[in-house]
Amino acid sequence: MNATRERTSDQTPTLRALIIGYGNPLRGDDVLGWRAADTLAAIPEIAADPSICIETVHQLTPELAELVASAELVIFIDATAPCTGTAPGAVHCKVIRPGSPQREALGHHLTPAQLLACASALYNAKPQVFVLSVTAESFDYGAPLSPAVQAAIPSLMQWTRARMESSEY
Repeated sequence: MNATRERTSDQTPTLRALIIGYGNPLRGDDVLGWRAADTLAAIPEIAADPSICIETVHQLTPELAELVASAELVIFIDATAPCTGTAPGAVHCKVIRPGSPQREALGHHLTPAQLLACASALYNAKPQVFVLSVTAESFDYGAPLSPAVQAAIPSLMQWTRARMESSEY
């Protein structure tokens, strides 16, 4: 991202879609966001489309607000901690709407909602934002992607491609 470029609130988004895969690639299923982003980036028609940006990051930081503000559609992809009653590999989709950033928003990392709030406050951005997450089986250091989470990647790809091709966002 070019920090010297300034964006004013009256500019229209320059990206049709921004995909951000995030997590720690050294911790088992936490590599999911990276793996999904890499899989999308390997699709020739997506790789060749300059209106689609795919990023991989360890965590969401305030510096990403400008990039989020430049997109019409933003999809965050991440693994989520297991919870009672949810099997590893379960896919979840959550719509994120702009709101007030919480006090923690000035820390070193943000949630997707906090990042959207920053983009909205700083750039008057109003992208359509989704968080796609998959219930993880293991976040152990050095562990490979679990079979259940690996099996969820095709569903993530299908959903993401359909949303990018949709005119409804």
